[in-house]
Amino acid sequence: MFESTNGSKRRRDIVAFTWPVILTNLLHTLTITVDMMMLGQLGGDLGRDAIAGAGLGGQVVFLSHSIMMAVSAGTIALVARHTGAGDREKAGRVMEQSIVLGILLSIPLTLFGWFLGGQALGLFGAEAGVHALGEIYIKYVFMGTIFSFFSFILGAALRGAGDMKTPLAIALITNAVNICGNYILIFGRLGFPAMGVQGAAIANTIGFLVGALAYVYLLFAGKLVIKLPALRKWFDKEVIRRIMKIGTPAAAEQGVLQIGFLLYTAIIVYFGTAALAGHQIGSRIQSLAFMPGMGFAMAATALVGQNLGALKPDDAEESGWESTKLAVLVMCAIGIVMFIFAEPMARLFVDDAETVRLAALWMRLQALAMPAIGIHFTLSGALRGAGDTRWPLNVSIIGMFVVRLPIAVLIGFMLGIGVLGAWIAFVIEYNVRAAIIAWRFKKGAWKTIKV
Repeated sequence: MFESTNGSKRRRDIVAFTWPVILTNLLHTLTITVDMMMLGQLGGDLGRDAIAGAGLGGQVVFLSHSIMMAVSAGTIALVARHTGAGDREKAGRVMEQSIVLGILLSIPLTLFGWFLGGQALGLFGAEAGVHALGEIYIKYVFMGTIFSFFSFILGAALRGAGDMKTPLAIALITNAVNICGNYILIFGRLGFPAMGVQGAAIANTIGFLVGALAYVYLLFAGKLVIKLPALRKWFDKEVIRRIMKIGTPAAAEQGVLQIGFLLYTAIIVYFGTAALAGHQIGSRIQSLAFMPGMGFAMAATALVGQNLGALKPDDAEESGWESTKLAVLVMCAIGIVMFIFAEPMARLFVDDAETVRLAALWMRLQALAMPAIGIHFTLSGALRGAGDTRWPLNVSIIGMFVVRLPIAVLIGFMLGIGVLGAWIAFVIEYNVRAAIIAWRFKKGAWKTIKV
């Protein structure tokens, strides 16, 4: 155990790492939430269908992000390890090859979104009007894949090196452009036609374009904490192999989750458009509520990786546990707020009484899972920082396909409880996840993994 002074310093380090990450993720998620709120202001059935369509489209978009996770997870773990060892040259090489890999992967994904996104959306079995709006959303968001990948990967590299503030500054720019674009293009301001869902998607792409251009300027002006290597290699097989060795399980984890989310959403769709719209609203609030947990997870990833690089495995373990304690405290507070103010938050999106009732019910159930979510997120991040990305994958498979989906079907359909049963399954799942991931971290096998 460490003395209290060391513990206090560690907590300060964790908070210093965490708050810019929380704000960065919060800004991205807040922008999606503002999208939904503005679409809801279209009013009546149109607003409800726009929220449902964009929400379904977003599920397909997030599935593509599982591929981006392969690069960013490998990037942050390797950059953190090299930074902890004091080797900035190798950290720069990892960043360089991550950019190359991200660009190469984004091209086929853009083509997929434009030509096949509608077919993927058909898996939900949504009503025709909702499907049509979702297809429009997918096409125009996927146009910005190369820009979003570039931004996420650069942000991961900088966080691995300990720079949490530059990604925050870029996020401020990206999301300010996005929100302004939403207002102009959704409602038709400043001489532009009112585009609704299409306008929200185009604004998203423009925002990421501006953010990517800001990163390009900082990168080639030499203003980032990590520099590109003096001798450029446009495709370094060994570095890319190391990135993908760590990142592939992380990508598989995200892929598993997104497929699970698609199936889970298909269950929700069965209970009607009001249930789906309520689910999408509650999920947008959930995304905001998750941000502190994700912030502590990112801090744990960077601190564990850097401490292992500096050959301090005990410090790495203490950083993981301390990050988790702080995450649970914050997530509990968020859960209390969600439980108390569920209905007023739902009314920010729509005025349909049934949709508000269902969204509030969904949020209150999520609130019960917040402590477990804090544990799961943070310790999963700690394991990723050590390069132990297979266990978060294993836990995600168990949580989604052994716990959540079967219980949702059992309680929701077979016992006749309806959409409430599907949402109860979510609470059970995260408690199971938290227990397994805590057991894995406590064992300590991750301390000897070579990256």
